[in-house]
Amino acid sequence: MKKIFFVTIIFVSTIYSSCTTTRVASLSQQSNENIELYTTKIPDKNYEEIYYIQTDGGIFHTPQQLLNGLKKKALELNVDAVINIKYDFQGIYPIVSGTAIKYK
Repeated sequence: MKKIFFVTIIFVSTIYSSCTTTRVASLSQQSNENIELYTTKIPDKNYEEIYYIQTDGGIFHTPQQLLNGLKKKALELNVDAVINIKYDFQGIYPIVSGTAIKYK
């Protein structure tokens, strides 16, 4: 019985550790959008931090869908850009967050 349990644990561990998923979200600005997006760089213009924005998703939401939600909220808030964008998880649910800024 111990042997079957041990083999099952090894099997499950191997399956979960060998699977990979690659996801991509475009950060480029579309021609009809006015929101700039920054993950690691910051704008060289003077700006004021206005809001923290976070978009939550379900387990089947892609990074692009979450980023689109972040952009939509930034447009509603009438800000110029979102900086420090991070993709993360709260439990098993993905989130995208950033700081909305307004140029001075």
